[in-house]
Amino acid sequence: MFDKRSLPIAVPLFSYFFFYCAAIGILMPYMSIYYSSIGLNGSQIGRLMSTFTLASIMVPHFWGWLTTKFGLPKKVMQICMLGTILSFFPFNFTDQFDTLFILTCVMAMFYSALMPLADGLAVMSIQNTRIPYTRIRVGGSIGYIVSVSLIGFAIKAFGVGVVVPSICVCLVLAFITSLFIKEKPYKVSSAHTEGNFKELLFRKEVALFFGLAFLSYMAHAPFNIFFAVHLSDVGYSGAKIGLLLGFGVAIEVLLFLYCGHFVQRYYAIHLLLLCFVCGVIRWALLAWFASSVWVVLFTQLMHCITFALFHMVSIDQVRRLFPDRFGSQGQSTYSAFAVGLGSGVGMIFAGYSWDLIGGNWTFTVSSFMSVAAIVLLIRSQKE
Repeated sequence: MFDKRSLPIAVPLFSYFFFYCAAIGILMPYMSIYYSSIGLNGSQIGRLMSTFTLASIMVPHFWGWLTTKFGLPKKVMQICMLGTILSFFPFNFTDQFDTLFILTCVMAMFYSALMPLADGLAVMSIQNTRIPYTRIRVGGSIGYIVSVSLIGFAIKAFGVGVVVPSICVCLVLAFITSLFIKEKPYKVSSAHTEGNFKELLFRKEVALFFGLAFLSYMAHAPFNIFFAVHLSDVGYSGAKIGLLLGFGVAIEVLLFLYCGHFVQRYYAIHLLLLCFVCGVIRWALLAWFASSVWVVLFTQLMHCITFALFHMVSIDQVRRLFPDRFGSQGQSTYSAFAVGLGSGVGMIFAGYSWDLIGGNWTFTVSSFMSVAAIVLLIRSQKE
């Protein structure tokens, strides 16, 4: 996967993504089951899960600005990871919603910046090397597969109480591996950079891209917090749910490994259109035909397009729209608007709609979000 000269740079980054995304592989699909097991309702679960992403609206921009100001992305990322660990550990000792909400708010101040900081650090670290970003990022996909599959069997054997301790272990291992990442500090410009960044930000093509990303993440929100609950409601076991989640990310791995050239070979507009067309089909099928394991397998197959391909296009677009020293700040701003606002609004809506109209119609609304993105994309091209 990597040549010998690339190993000192590639392996620590690959390992960091592995353990960090292993934590996500437990947190996103299974925390909702854990919360449900301790007596929380759908709206409470939606509020807790959305807090992580709503914090991404403002928090990553601060950490991105700090990185741009001091030129030390690794150190900033480690501070955020340590803060995440210290604030998540008390989850082991409480089942009260108010306490969990306060802890979640504190944790979100650090956790919400981890992914954009890691992406920015990875892109910066592999500059002037022959290491493709997709080969680094696939470490996260593999970590997600391993954790999401194993935790399903662990829950079946030991109960949902294993969820929180398992996340803690993965976060600690991610912090340890971050110590070995070879940071490339960059020169901090003495020029006034904020105005230049705003000039890059307030462009029509940036607004269009951020709007599409908002709709994509909003459409994925019900899947991220209620997929396991949705399948559990129609009779799937925890182990089977874990395998289905793992299958989706396994296909994602293949895309990262062998299809990274797609982003350079095809127009971004065509790839984005493919992502949203698949989104319309995926969420509609999941809404009304989840009782068929073959249909669910097919919807998970499309995960590599609706999420992985969209992510690859997004990273490339952020790199193009926010070059050089604005990379971390651009990635953080993208994360704030798409991951933060898009996922956050989507999760809050999903939490309430799950209680009011049920899972079938909640996923149907996700399909409508993809339709809205297609309309926006087509109208932008006509203009």
